[in-house]
Amino acid sequence: MQVYEIDPDEAAELERLRVAATGRAWWHQYSQLFPAEFLRFLGYEAGADQIRSYHSELLHGLLQTEAYARAVMRGGNTYVRLTEVNRRIAARMARQARLTGDNPIRFSTVLAEGVLRQQVGGPAVMREQLRHLVTLVTERPEQVQIRVMPFTVGAYPALGGPFQILSFPSPRLPELVWQEILTSSDIIDQSDRVADYVITFEETLERALSSDESLALIRRIAEEMT
Repeated sequence: MQVYEIDPDEAAELERLRVAATGRAWWHQYSQLFPAEFLRFLGYEAGADQIRSYHSELLHGLLQTEAYARAVMRGGNTYVRLTEVNRRIAARMARQARLTGDNPIRFSTVLAEGVLRQQVGGPAVMREQLRHLVTLVTERPEQVQIRVMPFTVGAYPALGGPFQILSFPSPRLPELVWQEILTSSDIIDQSDRVADYVITFEETLERALSSDESLALIRRIAEEMT
């Protein structure tokens, strides 16, 4: 760094990367459980400073309660063995440190109304889950944004499949997109394709309910879970 006269701020960042590279991140203990592509994603998620996501059927893993996550994993996923469920849940709960740690991630999501009404785990589990969303939004309004796309909107740009956009604090790290469906996943880092997802998210966000309207709807649906 002295020979190349690297800027002090860049030198400090490189030194942090060098030190981090000598250790093993928490997700390495799950290397036998998850495919390499998902382990890569966990690394990106750990280093991101912002996530923007859209979901049409299930909640993002960072928002799930343990009971909701267990219901998802035991509800018919053919690729999840019952003997793996507890370890998978532990990994999902560990990921949620990004919301509450020393350097909390900013999180913005658009949820189709069906996500809130699908009774994953039954009414009691879902009521607890929806109340958890309310707590996150009310206690961390500057960090967590949850917007709901109501049924009455009709068609909208993101309709069709979940995705999330990860942004990073370093200008040398471009944004990327993570997509995951039942049996496959994909990291998209081509700038033109990522730009399409960013535009789609922003246009979808414009059509969603406001933050206050979304919070009121979440509370109302939670009370209906009886």
